[in-house]
Amino acid sequence: MQKIVDVHTGEYDAGPAVAVAVPGRFHLLGEHTWFAKGNTLSMAINYHLFLAVSARTDQNYRLYSVALGERKKVSASNLKYRKEDRWANSVKAVISSFEEYGIHIPGLNFTILSEIPPDAGLGTPNALKVATGIALRSLFAPSLNEAVLVSLLERANTHFLKTYAHRADILTALHSKKGHCIRTDHNSIRTDLVPFPAETAIILTDSRVPRLLAREELALRIQECIKAYEIVKTDPDAPSDFNQLTESILEEIVDIPESVRRRVIFIIRESESVRDAVAALNAGDYLLFSKTVNRSHEGLRDRFEISCPELDWLVKRALEFIIPETHDLVCSRMTGRGFGGCTYAMIRHDDVEPYARKMDEYERIFGFKPVRYEVSPSDGAFIL
Repeated sequence: MQKIVDVHTGEYDAGPAVAVAVPGRFHLLGEHTWFAKGNTLSMAINYHLFLAVSARTDQNYRLYSVALGERKKVSASNLKYRKEDRWANSVKAVISSFEEYGIHIPGLNFTILSEIPPDAGLGTPNALKVATGIALRSLFAPSLNEAVLVSLLERANTHFLKTYAHRADILTALHSKKGHCIRTDHNSIRTDLVPFPAETAIILTDSRVPRLLAREELALRIQECIKAYEIVKTDPDAPSDFNQLTESILEEIVDIPESVRRRVIFIIRESESVRDAVAALNAGDYLLFSKTVNRSHEGLRDRFEISCPELDWLVKRALEFIIPETHDLVCSRMTGRGFGGCTYAMIRHDDVEPYARKMDEYERIFGFKPVRYEVSPSDGAFIL
């Protein structure tokens, strides 16, 4: 934590006025149900992004990414999205959102130091936005309530960056508690903490598969599902709340291609999976939780079709640690956009090293060297 202060001071010859820490995250279930206002089950992890901010005497913004060794200069008079600015667009998006709300943001120095594994789909861009929002609120709008802060961060995504709101990412970063995972209700914009057993080891494995097409392919899947939902809306028997859509209602509607129907069925089942998983964790029924997670990966592979052989291989290796007739928590699933990225494995602590030894075989088969991270449920964002 002290490192971000020291680096910022060395870079700008002045200490920060505020410094913030925000955890990375991964999604256990439901990350593809947001458009249907479903629930998402997520976990903040003990890898953080740190942001330090100090004032300038001009109207420029200076940004320094320690991990990338890159520096950016942005003028307040030209606060626009530029593809070449890459990571800096996250900071610009939040500044722009605050300005549009009527909160003037003068010139500032920013230093970003991230220990969240890069390019693994563990929430680095949204961690940076949340950190920026918390810092700006602390400096220029201390009375701003959290609901407005969340809406400004969502607007930064939807209006400036032209992506979806990432509500689960934002609320996970803000509300998480050590020893818990967190359910985000996209309909009511609220969260619930769900206890997670400390005796379970959590391993994130980055497949290292290049994900050049992940964003475009996932967007196509989502658009297909949204189109199907639009068709469903025209049916007089369809529920007004699409969280209540059932497979039986869907089967009665004929104007949906079979491939799209499979994906919508996955969304319906995934919403049920989040409810089942939360109930299982609250009841200490770890066998049911494990089965729910494992079925979800099967759905991502066979119905939503966003997995790949590398991810499926990693999941299978973790499931080899299931001992029949026991009620231990042993499960695995891909997380995030798919077509590469990470899996998570929840196994016994005694099985961590045997699982790690299996990775040599992965590299021989697929040619990619996987990277493993043992993580634990973390607290949400805080000011240093």
